Amino acid sequence: MVKKLPQYDDVQIETTYVFGTPEVLAQNWDAEILVARGMTHDVLKELFPEKHVIRIQLSSFDIFDALVQCRHEHAKKIALCIHNIEINCLKDLEQACGASITIYDVQNEMTTEEAVSKALADGADVFVGAGTMCGICDRMGLKRIHIHTKHDAVEIAMIEALNTARTINLERARADIIRIMLNHSEEGVLAINGQGKIVNINNQAYRVFQLTTVGEVIGQPAEPLVSTVEWKDFLKNNSEKEKILRIKGKDYYVQYKPLNEEELETGALIFIRSTDRIIEEERKIRKGLSEKGLTAKYTFKDILGHSRAIRENIQMAERYSRVNSNVLIVGETGTGKELFAHSIHQASKRSNQPFVALNCAALPENLLESELFGYEAGAFSGAAKGGKVGLFELAHRGTIFLDEIGEIPIILQAKLLRVLQEKEIRRIGSTSVHPIDVRVISATNINIEEKIKEGQFRSDLYYRLNLLDITIPPLRERKEDIQELVDAYLTRFACEMGKSIPKVTPEAARLLTEHSWPGNVRELRNICERLIVLNDTDVIDAELLRQLKIFREDKCSVHAISEEEDPDSVYSRLKPKKKKKDLAEELGVSRTTLWRMAKRQSELEKKRREQQES
Repeated sequence: MVKKLPQYDDVQIETTYVFGTPEVLAQNWDAEILVARGMTHDVLKELFPEKHVIRIQLSSFDIFDALVQCRHEHAKKIALCIHNIEINCLKDLEQACGASITIYDVQNEMTTEEAVSKALADGADVFVGAGTMCGICDRMGLKRIHIHTKHDAVEIAMIEALNTARTINLERARADIIRIMLNHSEEGVLAINGQGKIVNINNQAYRVFQLTTVGEVIGQPAEPLVSTVEWKDFLKNNSEKEKILRIKGKDYYVQYKPLNEEELETGALIFIRSTDRIIEEERKIRKGLSEKGLTAKYTFKDILGHSRAIRENIQMAERYSRVNSNVLIVGETGTGKELFAHSIHQASKRSNQPFVALNCAALPENLLESELFGYEAGAFSGAAKGGKVGLFELAHRGTIFLDEIGEIPIILQAKLLRVLQEKEIRRIGSTSVHPIDVRVISATNINIEEKIKEGQFRSDLYYRLNLLDITIPPLRERKEDIQELVDAYLTRFACEMGKSIPKVTPEAARLLTEHSWPGNVRELRNICERLIVLNDTDVIDAELLRQLKIFREDKCSVHAISEEEDPDSVYSRLKPKKKKKDLAEELGVSRTTLWRMAKRQSELEKKRREQQES
């Protein structure tokens, strides 16, 4: 029978034989759905009210078949032991059986024993009933006929059980999806009970309230987070409410919704959404899809840290955003130069206009020129049929961000200088010029003044780009920001991956703070992402960090470069048999930066040889 049923990967069927209603029925069964017949079903229903118990129905045809068999036993008086089944044609059944029939109601083994004894006293010579009655009759040596259940009735009950199991699994899957969706939502969500205590909170709410990853808020009063008395009045009135609240220096649109379902505890759901995000989304909708991909992603609020150095940088950048002068951002790899570029544009009068970004080191000279200035149809072999608009044209009235500007080829520097001076561009293969209005924000992680001395960068272009400048300090010079950055990135990646936010032990926090972070904020961000991906517990401890092999003694660490030490000399000491990718990871720099370091080292060695020969 079981083998003929539909097979599902998420449903397991187990069969067991139980006679009557023994004590074994009271065991803690791990099955969530139980299928049984007769009084066994009733006992299971009483023992496990929280489980699904499905009855195998006993039909009138099953009873009729059993009664007809009594003719073979030459019965004169039949005792029919059944429970809660109404028979309206008893006289017809007696005529078909050739015997009188008396019905005895049975509910369990005890009442069945009593019914058999009473029927025997009444003169019954044949007993008809289910398994429990048959067992008693066999023990007493009485004639009995077993009421067999048809295969169809068992199959119907089993299919009902399978459908119920699949429904339960579907509801669980939906619950998991809802949980994941909740953690992927851009809104912060809190659930509080009637006493104003937090019963649930999603990852985004952790970010809104800037809760540390070592804190525990479940079961704690919501009052210190959401407001002073707002939630008390709200729960008392049991009505929806919405309000603008200022939380941690930012404005949020907060919605209160009552939870007053009959099966749930009285309480409330609180939805929290950044007003800046709402305004930004509305602005993007108004701008339309045509400018997709040409907008800045970050604002000054996205720059984390409260150290004096980073606060001064932000204040300076905010002043720069009020004017249209070009800005040069200087800082080591991974310090967040792009964040500042985006933020300056967002805070400027050009914020409603395009923001276009390009990494100058990512493309060879010929492709870089076509990307910046565009080209006409047929300008060169392989050119697009209708030509191409350059990034300067796309950034018209907006901002163009040129990252790693120090890597731009010397020949292309002259063309870029002309664009900045004349405020017009000429596409490759074109004889006409197009006027442009573009603010240039550039960034570099190298000393351009040294490149000027070496003749590798034009001084006039440098001064044109460097009207205003910002120098971002490396992370090792602002270690007081590390804990805030770790908390923020662990929370962010947990939100993105739908995982719970892990707690950081004090020892792990110390290791993170004392690490030199040669890759700066980018390295810290990558480590936090690795921790969320690899860690399946709610705790990040020092042992886990040491297993990742990112924290080494300064004397043994290849990538811990001191401020006085030339990074090129470090590169020259590395084993040449190592791959560039591995060297870049050890140094905490990109492969492009590693290539530049190698090239510079080669040039320095060449100059030393020339000086020695002369």
